[in-house]
Amino acid sequence: MRLSFSIAWRYFISRKRSGQMNAVSLISWIALLGYLVGAAALVIVLSVFNGFGELFGSLYANFDADLKVVPASGKYFQAETIPFQTVQQIEGIHSAHFVIEENALFRYGSKQSIGAIRAIDNHYLKDASLDTNIVRGDALVQIGDSNFAIAGIGLSYQLGIDPADPFQLLGVFLPRKGTVNLYNPSSAFAESYLQVAGIFSVQDEVDAKYVLLPLKMVQEQMGLTDGFTAYEVRVHPGQDIAAIKLQIESLLGSSFEVKDRYEQRASFYQIMQSEKTISYFILVFILFIAAFNTIGTLYMMVLEKNKDLRVLNALGMRKIEAFSVFFYESILLAFVGGFTGIVIGALVVLAQQEFEWITLHESANFMLHAYPVKLLFSDMLKVFFTLLVLGAVAGVYPAFSAYRQMNKTPRLTEH
Repeated sequence: MRLSFSIAWRYFISRKRSGQMNAVSLISWIALLGYLVGAAALVIVLSVFNGFGELFGSLYANFDADLKVVPASGKYFQAETIPFQTVQQIEGIHSAHFVIEENALFRYGSKQSIGAIRAIDNHYLKDASLDTNIVRGDALVQIGDSNFAIAGIGLSYQLGIDPADPFQLLGVFLPRKGTVNLYNPSSAFAESYLQVAGIFSVQDEVDAKYVLLPLKMVQEQMGLTDGFTAYEVRVHPGQDIAAIKLQIESLLGSSFEVKDRYEQRASFYQIMQSEKTISYFILVFILFIAAFNTIGTLYMMVLEKNKDLRVLNALGMRKIEAFSVFFYESILLAFVGGFTGIVIGALVVLAQQEFEWITLHESANFMLHAYPVKLLFSDMLKVFFTLLVLGAVAGVYPAFSAYRQMNKTPRLTEH
């Protein structure tokens, strides 16, 4: 097989170095260029999807915890069912908080809206860096016995909330736990009125839905003496979140689920992954065009090298070795074109990361002025092996033609 590869390499470089340009050489260059452009396009497109995925993940970073512990069945759990002191001692964990999330009705003046509350303690805002998302007012939910609310900017716009108005309070209606008095249905809801201390902005989906409230107040209002809906864990930057997740899961057992950020927004990231996969297959389909060019190129090369095949057959080359020559030739086209395209694509992505040459329209997103990209080595490997597979598939038919051609040429006999 070493001889077959040497001949294939000779055919490959001779057509590239010679000054002659015939039909076979021209089509060969087209096939090589097709692999190059396709590989570069695949790397760039996959990197753009990675960039947008990371971007949207960073938008939720201050609102969604790195790890979120929720009960495997039901909605509420008791604090003593989690060995939280042991969990907090796991290396790499920065902070952990019990929270309550519940649907609620909000009323402000004559306006009302359906949304959700997240009940948090006093340290939550700072530990989650959510205080940096306050766009108006103050980042506080409780001072002494005084309770305050922090509303999302979208919900604030719907209700016309003004944190500077101390006389207008936000009405919050939460479901009470326990038996409902059928003669007094209103008793099923806990009603409270709070001054809005601030307005936060994270992302449209969150901003239009959530209000942050004090944890103790919500527990008292809803009749939850020690009930929570989630235990949120945040880790130090650079830590292995997957490893910490496994440690927490081993401590909690099957009674709880531990979700990372991707699992907390599973539907969103599944859509992103589906779009990335669809784009990948569309571009791979386009690469089939280059593969068909390779088939045509190699088939014409078999005809062109018919005289060489006769000589090699006479010298004792086996049919399988003739097959391998043109099979390797197809692999070389895919390898050289694909590898060059991957390098070019990677350089384009790195240049976009550094210089942000390709910008978005001003109206697209005021937080983002250039296309986000993220280069992953796994994507480059995927593209590389995809091209090798295409090159192998494209080389089978021309190589088999060379195999049959060897049957038609006589072999020198020994005397």
